[in-house]
Amino acid sequence: MTRSGDFRPAWASPPGETVRQLAAKKNLRVDDIAQALGVAREDVTQLFNGKVHITAARAKRLADVVGASVHFWLAREAQYRRDLQTLQDDGRQWLSSLPFADMVTYGWLKAATSPSERLRRVLEFFGVETVDEWRDVWLSDGAGLTAYRTSPVFAAQSASLAAWLRQGELTAAELPVGSWSRHHFERLLPLLKPLTRVREPIEFTPRLQEQCAACGVAVVIVRAPRGCPASGAARFCNGKAIIQLSVRYLRDDSFWFTFFHEAGHLILHEDRLFLESSDRPDIDDLAEREANQFAGQVLVPASEEAALRALPHDYRSIMRFAKNLSISPGILVGQLQYRGLVRQDKLNFLKKRYSWSW
Repeated sequence: MTRSGDFRPAWASPPGETVRQLAAKKNLRVDDIAQALGVAREDVTQLFNGKVHITAARAKRLADVVGASVHFWLAREAQYRRDLQTLQDDGRQWLSSLPFADMVTYGWLKAATSPSERLRRVLEFFGVETVDEWRDVWLSDGAGLTAYRTSPVFAAQSASLAAWLRQGELTAAELPVGSWSRHHFERLLPLLKPLTRVREPIEFTPRLQEQCAACGVAVVIVRAPRGCPASGAARFCNGKAIIQLSVRYLRDDSFWFTFFHEAGHLILHEDRLFLESSDRPDIDDLAEREANQFAGQVLVPASEEAALRALPHDYRSIMRFAKNLSISPGILVGQLQYRGLVRQDKLNFLKKRYSWSW
């Protein structure tokens, strides 16, 4: 149950709305009201919109013209101003939790000089009309972020995560994507491994997106803004499968393992948002273990596991084995480290560091 003290209005209804309703019942025109109140016609319109305050003198005239008591109109005005202030305070607090500057820098939003303009632009970005509606959409069970309620991500960074995910949705909407086919996508994944050996993201990204789109998967790369620790996400949105990557770690082994990990979620689990975050490195969720195992077996098939474990850890052997697997040497080093066959501080010079143009 919601206590009355916890109520936060999702709107502020100006007393002018009540003036309009009562005037309509009495068949009063705007000119009639203006004459009775002794104001210009334009001022009545401003009264309807809440931009003109109801003073004691105006409350008496309203009581005489449209009805109700002076006390009613003064109380109605006071309640409206309180609700309006609550909404403004709530909006300012919500805006402060968002990475607005980064959203402008990355081209997600246009700059704004006033708080009200910033609020309007951000609400438009999320496709909602109020902050409460944003909460209903993004902090509901259906959005998926509540699955992270017990982690620092949800408590401190849910707004930044939501902004990152929303930009992923908007970017995915612009990609021509076919119908989702789990069967075709699963068959495609091993064929994508040669792309890991392409050195520049500007070369492999369009090919990755095109081939995945044919199976109904939109692959989007969205830079993470301030406060967003996400490295990857997988979900279905408006009937479209989305793999979203932030390239937070900028290395080939991290980028591609995250991609195949998210692909594993789409193949194995379709029921919710899956979000990989640097704030959750020790997660031991069954679905995450399954996605890790799936990604590892795509990169290094089970038939090659024995050869991998027997592989000498010298430069030539690693380069040769990586070529035979059609993966980059950096990914092979990452898999050796992941399996505990090589220390985390060894052979990292074989990992490529990507340079992304935003």
